[in-house]
Amino acid sequence: MRRKGYFRRWWEQRSGELSNLLNPKQWFLDLFGGGAKTSSGLRVTSSSALLNSNVYTCASILGGDIGKLPIQVFKKRGSGLEKDDSHPVAKLLGIRPNSHMSAYTFKELLQVHLVAWGNAYANIEWYDSGPYNGQPKALWPLDPSRTDVHLDPVTGELWYVTTLPSGETRKIRSADILHLKSISRGGIKGITPIAVIREEIGVQQAQKKFLGSFYANGTTTRGILKVPGSLDKPAKDKIRDEWQKVNSGLSNAHRIAILDAGLDYQSLGMNLDDAQFIETHKFGIGEVAKIYKIPPHKLGLMDKATFSNIEHQSLEYVKSTLQPIITNWEQELIYKLFTEMERRRYYVKFNLTSELRGDSISRAQFYREMITMGAYTINEVRELEERDSIGDLGDKHFVSLNFVSLDKMDQYQMLKAGLGKEAPKGGESSG
Repeated sequence: MRRKGYFRRWWEQRSGELSNLLNPKQWFLDLFGGGAKTSSGLRVTSSSALLNSNVYTCASILGGDIGKLPIQVFKKRGSGLEKDDSHPVAKLLGIRPNSHMSAYTFKELLQVHLVAWGNAYANIEWYDSGPYNGQPKALWPLDPSRTDVHLDPVTGELWYVTTLPSGETRKIRSADILHLKSISRGGIKGITPIAVIREEIGVQQAQKKFLGSFYANGTTTRGILKVPGSLDKPAKDKIRDEWQKVNSGLSNAHRIAILDAGLDYQSLGMNLDDAQFIETHKFGIGEVAKIYKIPPHKLGLMDKATFSNIEHQSLEYVKSTLQPIITNWEQELIYKLFTEMERRRYYVKFNLTSELRGDSISRAQFYREMITMGAYTINEVRELEERDSIGDLGDKHFVSLNFVSLDKMDQYQMLKAGLGKEAPKGGESSG
């Protein structure tokens, strides 16, 4: 009863707006799939927006890119770092977050929820005994359309209310929820991007609906049949029916109509070319790509794409689109999955190497530079290329003999000028 009372209060206080079936508010329509009615006459919800090919493609791109990137757990040790694959968080994010999903499926699903609803939620299940007591055991995604955030005005605590597939309503504390959010008004709950592009999606859906009707009718325009005299209703209906038999459907699209008895056909409206239908379609694609910061060539707009700028756009996509999303993930994972003591030593990091590695020639040049300056060892390079180590010799760092530290530069120049001890000759040691 207490839980039902809470849910009723939450329902009545939702955004401070009362709603009923006769006068439904926007939050009510979004929650139950009604969606806002656009100027095109069609309703668009987060669920229906995913059926739009452009939104689906953006969700597929972002979900796939986040899903494929490994999330690694690092542990600080002294002045160095080491990767820790044995921590429960590493197993959840790298292998299997729950018994039903792979790590890829889990990350992809949460990112798709973030794309369509502006919020992604996952319930954290904890170990309550054993060696991992108090650490995360599993991560269970929640339906974003049936989950909401509630800030208690008295205690200031954050709670989540969700409806399970069984129909049970459950109130969950903030510490037990992973919550990824997009841009928000108050930092509590993200705004769905669909609300921003609802009109564009409505226009695109109306275009598809029009195209279906257009091709089903098999004619490029609508028009009127003019007769020299007057006709009664039965005669008009008969002529209309006969005309539609000849000109309706794709199978009749190219049949020739014969007009007799003084009939004359006059076209009304514009055809697809005159209405700049294709340009309108491209504009819709561009608007969706702009909202999600997706390079247009990934959505098939190749008008202004060249081989050189596609490479630049791909790099810009990693820096401007993926990096903010990844930072959002990392900060939420670190705060929610590690204890306060663990956060002093542990953190998670997405591995972006696969996105930035480029072709084999570019990689070889990069590795050569990193080995020459002593940043990478041979074994570290082989690990990046998923090759076995070559033993202890591969762990040595190398540096070019052509380099000298700044504090030795003056001494070396003085020795060369004969103002100090004789400069060592090639192959000799200066001590």
